[in-house]
Amino acid sequence: MEEFNTIEKVKELFKSIDALGSDNIFFVACQDKQKVSGMVAGMEYPYDGLLINDNEKGITMFYLKAGALSGLITLASPSKMTLQKDQHIFIPAEDIKEIKIKKFALLNNKTKRIEINTVDGKSHKIYANLVEKDFPYQEENFARFIEKYEN
Repeated sequence: MEEFNTIEKVKELFKSIDALGSDNIFFVACQDKQKVSGMVAGMEYPYDGLLINDNEKGITMFYLKAGALSGLITLASPSKMTLQKDQHIFIPAEDIKEIKIKKFALLNNKTKRIEINTVDGKSHKIYANLVEKDFPYQEENFARFIEKYEN
């Protein structure tokens, strides 16, 4: 968590792989294990969480890994995950078919379910909290992401 707990550190991470744009939206999210499960999903989506940057180039996501027991009892928390600096994916803007943002649960207004669908048929199903106390950049940036994509 220490590697991505400030906006400055996050900018440096994305800069190191040439993934900064002119208008960057940084936030953390967790894999929605209710929507993505099974052995194939584990191979195709080998992450527990993501550190995301959305900009005019597309979406770049660093993988976050949870500990062996993290997330089994309750929802996983990005603050308990480790950054996989050598594992990231980039989805160019032209390859993004659609991004859907919905309520995570009927009575939960603090978490949003996100679905990023690509033209090649892949679908990243994740969820993110509006506020993450360990990531001060989350609230402002995730609000911008929601405003950009929520219908």
